[in-house]
Amino acid sequence: AVLLVIWALALLIIFVAPLAFPDLDTASFFGSPQAHELEKPDLYELYLPANIFYSLANNLVPAVVFFSILVGVALISVEDKSGVLPIFDGLTDALSKINAAIVKLTPYGIFAIAAAAAGTMTIEEVGRVQVYLITYISLAVLITFWVFPGLVAAVSGIPYREVLSTFRDALVTAFATGNQFVVLPQIAENCKTLLRRHRLDSDEAESAVDIIVPVSFNFPSLGKLLVLLFVLFAAWFTDTDVGFAERFSLVFNGLFSLFGSINVAVPYMLDSLRIPADMFQLFLVTGIVVGRFGAMLAALHIIVLSVLGTLALCGRIELRAGPILRYLAITSASVLLLVLVLRVYFHNFVPEPPPRAQVLGDIQLMEKRVPASVSATLPEARASRLEGTRLDHILDQGVLQVGYRPSNLPCSFLRPDGELVGFDVEMAHILAEDLGVQLQFVPFEFDGLGSMLISGQMDMAMSCIASLPDRYAYASFSRPYLDLTLAFVVPDFEREEFADLEHLSERSDLTIAMISTHYYESRIRRLLPQADIVYLEAAEDFFTGGDQGADALLLSAEEGAAYAYRYPRYSVATAAGGTIRLPAAYAVPKGDAQMMEFVSNWIDLKRKDGSVDQLYEYWMLGGASKPRSPRWSVIRNVLGWVE
Repeated sequence: AVLLVIWALALLIIFVAPLAFPDLDTASFFGSPQAHELEKPDLYELYLPANIFYSLANNLVPAVVFFSILVGVALISVEDKSGVLPIFDGLTDALSKINAAIVKLTPYGIFAIAAAAAGTMTIEEVGRVQVYLITYISLAVLITFWVFPGLVAAVSGIPYREVLSTFRDALVTAFATGNQFVVLPQIAENCKTLLRRHRLDSDEAESAVDIIVPVSFNFPSLGKLLVLLFVLFAAWFTDTDVGFAERFSLVFNGLFSLFGSINVAVPYMLDSLRIPADMFQLFLVTGIVVGRFGAMLAALHIIVLSVLGTLALCGRIELRAGPILRYLAITSASVLLLVLVLRVYFHNFVPEPPPRAQVLGDIQLMEKRVPASVSATLPEARASRLEGTRLDHILDQGVLQVGYRPSNLPCSFLRPDGELVGFDVEMAHILAEDLGVQLQFVPFEFDGLGSMLISGQMDMAMSCIASLPDRYAYASFSRPYLDLTLAFVVPDFEREEFADLEHLSERSDLTIAMISTHYYESRIRRLLPQADIVYLEAAEDFFTGGDQGADALLLSAEEGAAYAYRYPRYSVATAAGGTIRLPAAYAVPKGDAQMMEFVSNWIDLKRKDGSVDQLYEYWMLGGASKPRSPRWSVIRNVLGWVE
């Protein structure tokens, strides 16, 4: 019961602490974790070790811990252990030698990880890391010097100053060495000394201390529990949404995982919340700073559990309303004051990420391959028809005219300085290079797409156009080059509601916006029979006041993630129970079979040589906003020892 109280109090403080994190927009540009349906964990597989080797191989930490507990309990009940324990002793010695050899290499590994992280993090990211370090250290100090010494004083009647002074040397030693194991004998002796001063020097009390001190070392301590703060920080740092259900799961699964190694538990918890795995490297780096505070908290955990556990076993716990209420009031006020002070500090001293316009302004094409001109205004409509095959015309003129949509993130969009960038802009550069011609970009709207293609105002349209049946009325299409995921773009607070179509179908006040095509209208009406449907000319209209009262925009998840970055009040919601794919293709003049076949074959070539995958990673999955090239260094740039 005492252990559960310690855990509950620590977890409550840990989950209140992130309220101090500043409200910074830290989303990854074009990153769309919501674009993929998340697999629900199999609780039986997670907790029941049907095959312990499978659980070990797949990092199912709770199952491994549960199996270990079962084996430990079973061994306790075995009377003759003489045939079993020597085997475990020998295995322990062998593993200890392996561990000792690896530990010798640890400083080099930590240095390499720290150097890589320091060399690739931006100054703004380093500034945001201080949010975790300062919050962790502040919580560690508050917990060490008030929360748990005060708890001991409140329920035991032992003065607070005496509790703190008795264990001061043990806490200092644990902090200085970074190891709570070395102070276990000192803690046991200090516990007995403190209890003797208060007339509790019976054999039962001393026996309880001798049992609780070593046993408590095997349970998740305060130092380990505070690792959960890093997981919450990692979610904030990467803009990963962690709802109430995920937080509850983190408490349960995280507590179970922390029975094992922290270095195993942290990757497991990051993966369970779909936080990028490379945050574990940041955990290792920050561990150099906070590790000593963690060791001090672990020692404090053993102290509190030993003192209160012994008092409870001996019937000396004093649950008086006055001291307990006074303790709760001071603790609550201290935690809230700490959160408030930290939030004010972070608000004033944590650097803001670059403005969105500046971020968009910094995004560049991976490579400019050919000269290109960009027209920002729609050309006048023509009624004429360009004779001959379009491919011959392109080769004769030496110019490829490509139609683009100016605000179609992340496929084609104009930067604030007028530079045209995007996935399909990059593909157009590659196509022009392969043809050996110059490149000209022309803006278009869907209602004029067919006439512009026929008249020769553009040779093809490249802007994430879904090749849907109704669009074949005015254009022909190549074979698909991408499969996009259909999704809703909705206000952030409605994301979970739009993921549940069954519940959503009951809403009578729902309006869905679509872009130009009627193809999905019948499907939406079947799924959401009470919804109204409106049509927009461009996705940007939904976010800039031209939404015609729509509650959600039906769009590809890849495009939606980009708009959710530009307009952070919105999120991408994919329907649970399956995904719908959109084939994105390039539009060519209607009936031009030669051009259609040429572009289709060219797409196959670009798929097979990896160009499409490379550009998808860069433009759709956030690579454009995540430059991770190392900064200038003497070793690389002067001596040339490394590339």
